[in-house]
Amino acid sequence: MNKKWGFLRETNALAEIAGIDKDTGLHRTGLEDYLKIIYPNTNDWIHDKAFGKIDEVSYRSRPDYRSDDLKIIVEFDGLPHYTNPDIIEKDKKNTDLYNSFGFKVVRIPYFIQMTKEAVKTLFGIEVSEDLFDGTIPSLGIKGRNTPAYLCPAGIKRMAEEFKKFPEQYSTNIAFLKVQNDAFKSGIDFLEYEYSKLN
Repeated sequence: MNKKWGFLRETNALAEIAGIDKDTGLHRTGLEDYLKIIYPNTNDWIHDKAFGKIDEVSYRSRPDYRSDDLKIIVEFDGLPHYTNPDIIEKDKKNTDLYNSFGFKVVRIPYFIQMTKEAVKTLFGIEVSEDLFDGTIPSLGIKGRNTPAYLCPAGIKRMAEEFKKFPEQYSTNIAFLKVQNDAFKSGIDFLEYEYSKLN
């Protein structure tokens, strides 16, 4: 297991606060460390700052990470982005807004970990360094981050996003089944939504 790369968090500061995962022994890694590997020559990342003025209109939305040189915005969508339909709707509107300004928007769901394969899917970039171990599940009843804790729109969104990452979907479904608690895992809801996408 590659211990250098841990579960994704928005920043190294938040990763440090979260500490070590008790079940896996893995630490957390801030998104900025992953971005250094994906875009090693990019130094203009702006973190959590208001988008600012465009054509005399002020925009208060605050992308997690923005590079004007690359014309890319990277958002880490934590659990609230799947539990609250207002936030889900706002994410869609912000993505459309950023796209209209010519930015590519990469949204990283909290349940997708930054494996080499995930980086290629999300960013279209192949990295040489081994990153997160994709055989480690991201969802678990202890973490209260399973489909059972999501709103219906969040479960649908999770299924749609897992469709792009079939290996991580399989890993997480297998782990939720082993936990043998359909009530707290919400596995039936996720599998149902996922099956509708076939």
